[in-house]
Amino acid sequence: MKLICANFKMNLTRNDIKNYLNVINDKIKDNVIFFPTSLYLNDFKEEGYKIGSQDISFKDFGSVTGDTSVLQLKDMGINYTIIGHSERREYFNDSKYVNQKINLALKNNIKVVLCIGENLNEFESNQTIIILKKELDDAINNNLDLINRDNLIIAYEPIWAIGTGKIPTIDILNKTILEIKEYLKSYNLNLKVLYGGSVNLDNIEELETINLIDGYLIGGASLNPEKFLSLINKVN
Repeated sequence: MKLICANFKMNLTRNDIKNYLNVINDKIKDNVIFFPTSLYLNDFKEEGYKIGSQDISFKDFGSVTGDTSVLQLKDMGINYTIIGHSERREYFNDSKYVNQKINLALKNNIKVVLCIGENLNEFESNQTIIILKKELDDAINNNLDLINRDNLIIAYEPIWAIGTGKIPTIDILNKTILEIKEYLKSYNLNLKVLYGGSVNLDNIEELETINLIDGYLIGGASLNPEKFLSLINKVN
């Protein structure tokens, strides 16, 4: 069964979350993981859903105001985190911390959804694979925890597709995801590769024709509970 990750980003209020939980009550399968803002993690946990943090600190504990410690997440019973999302890379210069964060998560037995992706200029100049390989190298080539390294999940999110309604063609996606999986073999890794970037009800059936896709990282289309339920019911 394919993995479906719902990334709420910095959206929804307390009342929105209550309504969301009422709508999805008993309709979610085990392959769905919710990544709400940290304020609402416990709301989903109390209802028995799989949950993850949208990010973690590059330090395990201490004087890092505003960050969330991997030890705190572990203490809450949270088993997943997103690391390296393009918005974190752009706004918070997170690329330089990705490797540290991954190691902290893996050493604490927290599964990592690692985001990689190219921008529009890089895509149009045929630099996609070069960029993806560099981001993979930066993320996993230094002190990667050997015991829990299989707890790493890759999410390919072309930056130019996020929130734009545009997605790569089926041929391009097939080729790109195959190259990602082949490159991971150089690290002796056989990992799930998800797709993210404007996944919605209009294109999910087309995306489902790509056998290499192991699941989806879904942003905006996960915010409406009725539409999200319709979407995930189309995923095999």
